[in-house]
Amino acid sequence: MNGKMEDNMIEVTGAYKRYDVHTEVLCDLNMSVQRGSIYAFLGPSGCGKTTLLKCIVGRMRLDCGEIVLGVQHRSQIGYMPQETALLPEITIKETLSYFGWMYGMKGIELARRKQELYDFLDIPPENKRIKKLSGGQQRRVSLCVALLNNPDLMILDEPTVGLDPLLSYSIWQCLFKMLERSNKTILLTTHYIEEAKQANRVGIMRGGCLLAQGEPAAIVKEYNCITLDQVFIKLSTQQETASHSITNNEAGKNYPMLEKKSKLPLLEEKCFSLRNFISLLLKNIYFLKYSPLGWFLILFVPISVSVLFEFSLGQEQFNLKLGIVNEELGHISCSNYSSTCQLASCKYISLLQEHNLDLVLYQDTRKAYSDAKRNLIWGYMHLSHNFTESIHKRMLKKGLVDNGTLLNSEISIWMDMSNQVTAIYLRKNIYVSFNNFLKWLSLRCRWPIEYFGVPIHFNPPIYGSETFKYNEFSIAGMLLMLEFFLPMTYASALLDDKVEGILERSFIAGHTTVELVAAQIFVTVTLFIISTTLLTTIFYGIFNHAFEGSIMLAMVLLILVGITGTFYGISVALIFDNHVSATTFVLGTFLPLAVVSGMIWPTEAMHSSLRSVSWLLPLTHATEAYRSISVRAWTISHPTVYVGFLSGLLWASVLCLITIILVKTKPGMAVK
Repeated sequence: MNGKMEDNMIEVTGAYKRYDVHTEVLCDLNMSVQRGSIYAFLGPSGCGKTTLLKCIVGRMRLDCGEIVLGVQHRSQIGYMPQETALLPEITIKETLSYFGWMYGMKGIELARRKQELYDFLDIPPENKRIKKLSGGQQRRVSLCVALLNNPDLMILDEPTVGLDPLLSYSIWQCLFKMLERSNKTILLTTHYIEEAKQANRVGIMRGGCLLAQGEPAAIVKEYNCITLDQVFIKLSTQQETASHSITNNEAGKNYPMLEKKSKLPLLEEKCFSLRNFISLLLKNIYFLKYSPLGWFLILFVPISVSVLFEFSLGQEQFNLKLGIVNEELGHISCSNYSSTCQLASCKYISLLQEHNLDLVLYQDTRKAYSDAKRNLIWGYMHLSHNFTESIHKRMLKKGLVDNGTLLNSEISIWMDMSNQVTAIYLRKNIYVSFNNFLKWLSLRCRWPIEYFGVPIHFNPPIYGSETFKYNEFSIAGMLLMLEFFLPMTYASALLDDKVEGILERSFIAGHTTVELVAAQIFVTVTLFIISTTLLTTIFYGIFNHAFEGSIMLAMVLLILVGITGTFYGISVALIFDNHVSATTFVLGTFLPLAVVSGMIWPTEAMHSSLRSVSWLLPLTHATEAYRSISVRAWTISHPTVYVGFLSGLLWASVLCLITIILVKTKPGMAVK
């Protein structure tokens, strides 16, 4: 270290920075901060103060110029951002434990340091949650975090912005005490001119340029002014006058262009540190501890959705009203004829009632038709006055009867087909009941029913069961949809960190993106395993859905889908900067995935153009593979199964790659 840096903690030389060709944030800025002093950057919002600080702490690179620091590691810097950058849900104690682990402080050492800071900064009781603190108390906790590792260099971005004068005075008194006790170097930014003059040195910034720097009194004297306000106005006016004489083209030509941006002033941190990883896990656990939404997603959503699915989809329909016009009865009741061959229609009606149908008797078809039109019944059937005689004659003569006998032996049915699910259910029960009715006629009445039988015989099914329930088909889609979207919602914690400023503060303190993503994946997969256990227990353990194949193979597929959903959720959290946009995007992708991936309707029944799209979606092949494992007991050697696994691996890899690209390029994640 040269002699100059022995006196100075920070040296900035020829600093240039711009976000695009039209936005020049720093322009040929030169500054120095002496050790053991308070240096205040004075300037309006947007003048480049925060950008310069981020370049100093290594979160941005200069386009040109050099920054030399008297420290080499992030652990030697205490940083307090303009926002409080604290997780509002957790307590003061847990906040300091999180950052303490990051700095390698724990146990007695951490407890002793916390007590020192509590007394020094007048911190509220440590078991109080951050969101329960006043704005001033949150500021003091934020400063406490910045001081926790006893840094040599303190960097404070607008530490008193928005605070009342009394609290601002209190914070400045804390800064003076630090200077007296431990000779710290403090660099802060402010746009309050009156408080800036309390610093040992002040730098006046405007439009990315450092207009003047030095001791406040010396600057006032140098520019023949009475106050710093007058100095600032005078320098701003001079800069404004000079800028009018320089065109944008000339300014652009004078901007230095380098092939590579300047190197970072701090040493690069290790890609992965177990200590940092554990601290991130602690933070996520603390966040989950106080998060009703988190527990809601982990426990209540899987349980409630699976139970609602089970009791609402594919269940037997009860009390469906079906009208009966039985002219055979006249004014007598079927109660005495339901087991006799004299009025066979009564037996058929009793068989219908076994399927939970609410039969409504009518004397004529006109009234039944009127009630069906008013939706009082789902339909009605008509049996002629000599139905039993006609059907018996038709059986005995093997169909060689007159047209009147043929018509009278038929059952005429009128149905409301506006609700296809209900209508198909009714038709199925009408057919099944009639088939059982023929068997009863054969066994009880000894009638020759062969003429009425359809010459098709269904043998036991190859896969599945003869009794079809729609939820047996859709259970795979429902399970995989939950497995995909639940891990995605856990990534909301990452979005919270971005919104609250925790993410940026953690990076400045020494965390890396690899540690961040690894901790997020670890927590998400853990929560995912809990949700998966709940879902599979409910579906297959409590409701006894059939599962014929390898449980291990199915679980691997579910985990693969969950990992895909995890990367998808992390990508969404990285892309968007607020919950509204992220939620809108998630809801916008949920419906297409649910409808087009073959989860609620077979892909074979879709339009050909839509079917070609469905094969490209992340859950289509996985859903079909899961059905094949659970119902058909197919193994990984079958094309349908291994294509499902390959599709899952491909999508997980693609989304992982997108996550890596976003981590390296997204503002707020990568060093720019």
